[in-house]
Amino acid sequence: MELHDFWPTTPILRRIAVSRVRAIHLAVVGLLIAVGVWGVSFVVVRAAISSYPVVGFLVLRFLLGGGALMALAYLHPAARPQWHRVPRLSLIAVGVALTVGYVTQTVGLDLGASPGVAATLTSLVVVLTPAWEWVVLGRTPDRRVAATSLLAIAGTVMICEAAAPAAAVAHGLPAVGVVLEVVSAAAFALQVVLVGRLGESLSSTALGGAQLLVVGLLLVPALPFTGGLPVPSPGVLAAVIFSALGASAFGFAVQAAAQKHISAGAAAVIMATEPAFALIAGVLTGEQTVGLIAGGGFLLLILGVVAQSDGPWGGRLRAALLTLTGAGRLRHQEA
Repeated sequence: MELHDFWPTTPILRRIAVSRVRAIHLAVVGLLIAVGVWGVSFVVVRAAISSYPVVGFLVLRFLLGGGALMALAYLHPAARPQWHRVPRLSLIAVGVALTVGYVTQTVGLDLGASPGVAATLTSLVVVLTPAWEWVVLGRTPDRRVAATSLLAIAGTVMICEAAAPAAAVAHGLPAVGVVLEVVSAAAFALQVVLVGRLGESLSSTALGGAQLLVVGLLLVPALPFTGGLPVPSPGVLAAVIFSALGASAFGFAVQAAAQKHISAGAAAVIMATEPAFALIAGVLTGEQTVGLIAGGGFLLLILGVVAQSDGPWGGRLRAALLTLTGAGRLRHQEA
């Protein structure tokens, strides 16, 4: 089931189809909405795991989200998975990367990394994805990616230094939590590259569902050693449903669909806007305080994202940055 399969379902989407909106534009908008949901989920998940085992929460989240997507895939004839076409080792590798990413991200939150800082560090996928493409695909990073990544890195450091949590931390190990968030970003960057390699082997819905089910199944053996699977409270259950159906099922189905129309690097750039949503949600719920330095860091992060885009503003900002970093003399080679 692709993005255009949903066009006939509502009058608004029918108008989008009739107006012949380019698939790439629809992919960008859809992925941006998914990233917004991911950003809000940082606050939701952190509140839930304060009273529920981390691994148990993740198992519920991913089995529910993956099961919902896979059921939807089998209900739609065009989306039913053709398993004989699927490179199984690649699918398992995606699941392992996601498992490492989500376990380290969630444990990092539990240890004291604030939602805004966690989301900011996760946004380092914009820097790490080209590195993984180099390692996995042998694709040398573009000079503009290397140069404009300086903005993203500088903004990330400023946010992490200045955006302190407003609420008390249960375990009080924020430094360890921050390190785990960096590991999480590296795992998510690898997942972005591996999803691109899977290509057309599965429909977007089935690919999203398969990824989530693999993560949930990989975590099941750890349940007896990590607090088990107690009956969740109404608040935890609401967080499970939101993160499973919103952040996981919807988010990964949209990501898989979007990456069939945009590159892994472009997907990583859009995903780098996630801290904005996490910071806003954290401030509104009292989980995060943001001062001028953190705000300036976020501005640098956004400028880094814009500089890697292909629009006119991206070209101007990229040219200015290349000049400032002494690489302006190489601009003519970039054309």
